[in-house]
Amino acid sequence: MQIDHVVVAVRNLADASRSYRALGFNVVAGGAHGHAPTRNALIVFDDGSFIELIEWSAHSPADRWQHILEADGEGLVDFAVSTQDLAGLLARAQSHTIQMAGPIEGSRRTVEGFELRWRVGWPASRELPFACCDMTPRTARVPDGDIRLHPNGVTGIDSIWVAVVDAPASLRRYQQLFEIEGVCYPEAAAFGIYMGVVDFGATEIVLISGEAPAVTTVATHVQNYVTRRGQGPSVLVLRSPMQLHPTNIDVADTCGVALRLCADREPPTSYLNSTLQD
Repeated sequence: MQIDHVVVAVRNLADASRSYRALGFNVVAGGAHGHAPTRNALIVFDDGSFIELIEWSAHSPADRWQHILEADGEGLVDFAVSTQDLAGLLARAQSHTIQMAGPIEGSRRTVEGFELRWRVGWPASRELPFACCDMTPRTARVPDGDIRLHPNGVTGIDSIWVAVVDAPASLRRYQQLFEIEGVCYPEAAAFGIYMGVVDFGATEIVLISGEAPAVTTVATHVQNYVTRRGQGPSVLVLRSPMQLHPTNIDVADTCGVALRLCADREPPTSYLNSTLQD
């Protein structure tokens, strides 16, 4: 099991694609979905993960991603893992009383006319990623080759920071659902937050929640984010070996995504010192 992709909701796909190309990303057209009034563009990385830029052609009242876009603007709205055993994952969720619907059919017609199909497991809360099980070859959905080479040198998703209500409780759900080890960071208390980290190999998931009452800049930031957009991904850290120093990209250039580039994995507390306390 690996991190599959992150989802960025945008108002205009062409504008968003131009913005990310200007940042040195290779952006390719994805196609139109069959299960929703949406179409997308992809930024695919060498580690097999990707960023999905997605726009809507019509209002979809039941779409929680579109609801966030309309209520709070562009930015990260979700993330996914890929799995070969969706049935097993759904059964494990049920055994641990973790609400996850599925299997739910999804599809997309590529710009070349190829029909992609997959099934998903859909958690009730965006503190957890949704699970994607390909019915057609994953290489058709996530293309290989030179499109994975980016002028800015990015090779993959290093970490996804997920703002939650209760990081220790979220960490337990990750351990139960994905049968994965997790680590608590007690030193994060100095920032007024709780923190837990789970390792999906190439990508870490960093779970953060503010202590109550919020008395630090970091805790206030996390709690405000959850209030505005709900539990879910809040920061995306990308790996670029050619990046001499960790760099934060202005959200005005990323369609609202808190985006950071770094050459090597940083200790989470270092990131807190350099970013969230600015």
